[in-house]
Amino acid sequence: MTNTSTNPAPTPRHNPTDNTQPNHEKIRSPHHIPSQAVSSLLQQWSEISHRTFIAHHSPEMDVSPDDLFAELAYSARIAREITASRWCVVAELLRAGAVESWTDVATAMDITETEARSGFHAWITDQINLRRWSGTLGLTDTHARELSMLAQAVAQ
Repeated sequence: MTNTSTNPAPTPRHNPTDNTQPNHEKIRSPHHIPSQAVSSLLQQWSEISHRTFIAHHSPEMDVSPDDLFAELAYSARIAREITASRWCVVAELLRAGAVESWTDVATAMDITETEARSGFHAWITDQINLRRWSGTLGLTDTHARELSMLAQAVAQ
């Protein structure tokens, strides 16, 4: 009986003199990753993460430092993309009267109450500055005051 396994051959050890490198090899920062959908970022991170895991557990492969840096950069970029809108969600919860305490917000965000409260107020300040800089994006002074009052009215 012949072996007709469909498992791919293991990737050979990285040769430092090989100039045919995947694009991710020079990614050392989330800022080096082109703008793209979160689903695409997750796919690329997953491929790199899988490759480093396999290399770590395989005697035929070396773990590539470039892959490790790319894995870190993609994970940081994904985290930033996913958490970018969280303060907008908090603002909507405040406007809806759904926040009874900053503890509720902190628990939902898995941060401390102080981090939730101060983070939201810092976001308001950033939004005011964005509005002043862009003229159209961010919060108007009126909306910022409204959100500040709603935030202050929430019980500790």
